Amino acid sequence: MSRKDNSIYEQVNNPNEPAKAPKRQRRKPLLLNEMSPFAVKEAYKAVRANINFAIGAKTGCKTFLITSSVAAEGKTTTAVNLAIAFGQTNAKVLLIDADMRKSSIHRYLGIKNTLGLSNVLSGYTQLNEIIKKTPHGFDCMTAGPTPPNPAELLLAQPCDDLLNTLSQYYDYIIIDTPPVAVVSDCLALVEKVDGVVITIREYYSVHEQLEKAISALKFADAKILGFILNDSKGNGRTYKYRYRYSYRYNYKKGYSGYDYYDNYGDYT
Repeated sequence: MSRKDNSIYEQVNNPNEPAKAPKRQRRKPLLLNEMSPFAVKEAYKAVRANINFAIGAKTGCKTFLITSSVAAEGKTTTAVNLAIAFGQTNAKVLLIDADMRKSSIHRYLGIKNTLGLSNVLSGYTQLNEIIKKTPHGFDCMTAGPTPPNPAELLLAQPCDDLLNTLSQYYDYIIIDTPPVAVVSDCLALVEKVDGVVITIREYYSVHEQLEKAISALKFADAKILGFILNDSKGNGRTYKYRYRYSYRYNYKKGYSGYDYYDNYGDYT
């Protein structure tokens, strides 16, 4: 296949230059389906098996979150495709968009984000009003309107109660969170889940930011289940696949501590 066929987006970074956030694209990310390349489907099956192995022989619902060190490393597309992969086993799967600052899962799935996680954690709506079924074999809880205090909502007791309730109905709960080296929302959840999966983008992720993210997770006593490498050119003869993402964070809207950035390290 050509690079264009294998790419989710055509944005290509020069590996000899410092990593930069790609230009924003309007194209829809590639979701796992029957027409996906064999190597891609097998890769997600392998990740699914490895996550189960890393969590261990836990009975009942298994809950884990997906994060990255910074933006544009493919974590949201990975989270959605993992929900599809786990749903293919006929398990009951719920995908939660916990990125209440810059939600995007509803755009991936083409569903409304009028009500979501922020509403139920704030006590303004009932749980059955915000869970949506998708045609991909899993249920979804969107992020909802952006609240003024996302990290505080995730730390509070209502979040514990919510996850405890949901664990009675689902076999897997997958939570998409903001980049851990940018905001602390992810750290608010690590004690509530069975583990953390970190996405990395080849020729894009920066060692210093990744080390910062890992240190923060270890300090919060998180169980790191493993790493997923995106946008890899591959060295095998048979299978090569590239993930291309276009994803930016803009924390200007109501968040004085987080500014827009184009290069890693430029945010404050």
